[in-house]
Amino acid sequence: MGYAFHMSHMIMILTSTDQVEQAQWMTRQLLEKHLASCIQQTSGTSTYRWQGKLECSQEYYLHIKTTMELKNKVIEWLAKHHPYETPEIVTFKGECSKAYGEWLYHAVLEDG
Repeated sequence: MGYAFHMSHMIMILTSTDQVEQAQWMTRQLLEKHLASCIQQTSGTSTYRWQGKLECSQEYYLHIKTTMELKNKVIEWLAKHHPYETPEIVTFKGECSKAYGEWLYHAVLEDG
């Protein structure tokens, strides 16, 4: 008894910043500009190499959900407005349920 699910394509873009206010500002801007349908904000600790040293910092992660068509616009916006010298901008192409994909698409339309 299998169910056939029709899937839609979507993009999730991951970025991070060390300031909660900056994470909130980027979230609002991307949503208000209709570049994303949903952005989840989470916090955690990042450990990484930077300029020859091991660094550890509190960061706020943005999981930006958008359409295939808007992927490059989101990346361009992040590259222009992100406060980091070398921002994390990672994209994931995924599949989602047809209903979620339709919502995702309509949520970024100008008329909502």
